[in-house]
Amino acid sequence: MPDDFLDFNADDLNDFDAFCTKATQKIQSLLPKEIDERKRKLFELIFATNGELSVKELSEKVYWSARQINQYFNKQFGLSLKAYCNILRFQASLSHIKEGQLFPQLNYYDQSYFIKEIKRLSGASPKELFKNENDRFLQFLVDDTG
Repeated sequence: MPDDFLDFNADDLNDFDAFCTKATQKIQSLLPKEIDERKRKLFELIFATNGELSVKELSEKVYWSARQINQYFNKQFGLSLKAYCNILRFQASLSHIKEGQLFPQLNYYDQSYFIKEIKRLSGASPKELFKNENDRFLQFLVDDTG
């Protein structure tokens, strides 16, 4: 990174409180003044449904074209909306797998597709994840507090 990254210099590191204040001000200055309501609604729907809605359904609900949404996702996150939703759906499936429900719960096309997606994203089948003796993988990824 350049020496003046985000207008910081070596002297800024001498006072932690001043550094935090300056960093906060810099970050706030880079944030948009208003958030596009379509984006807010899109993320609300994605998270409320654990990524189960199709791109077409999401597009229709937020009145934003699927092409524009995918351009936004590719620019901001480096992946498509569908890929993002697949990751969220996979994560939501982990709690079901941890409970021994080794069949699709979240709008997967069929059992075969469910197994293929879980294996693609985790490297193991649902059955292998459930049998994981020390359960570290599922304990790390499943949030039991929510």
